[in-house]
Amino acid sequence: MAPTTDRSVSLLRLNILRAYYAFMAFGTAAVFWPPLLNHSHEWGIAHGAQYSLLAALSPLALLGIRYPLKMLPVIFYEFAWKALWLAFVVAPLYAADRMTDDVWANVFACGIAIILTPLVLPWRHVWQTYVAAVAEPWRRTSTA
Repeated sequence: MAPTTDRSVSLLRLNILRAYYAFMAFGTAAVFWPPLLNHSHEWGIAHGAQYSLLAALSPLALLGIRYPLKMLPVIFYEFAWKALWLAFVVAPLYAADRMTDDVWANVFACGIAIILTPLVLPWRHVWQTYVAAVAEPWRRTSTA
């Protein structure tokens, strides 16, 4: 069986997406896997869940290198959590003049994704696939 590809997305755009997935995969792996594998037993549930959730993005992003269009929801998720963090955690800290060096470092790291994501997404494909496409059925109808 021959592989099927979406011809509406150029090979250049697919390769840009692959580079972005690689950036995500290796970036999240470098930041979240070492502490997850070598943490002390004093980690709380929320801290452990946070690191596990974010570490899980790296193998999913690796799949994106192979299937850049099928794995677009991984990029959506990455963008969404960073935008939410900036809006609901950073903005109040900034408004209260309570920013720390650690928060600023994370703002920089998250800001890169917030800026790059809209630039790398194939917007026509996103619109056609996730907005304009007919939804999958909620239930099966009888054919008899």
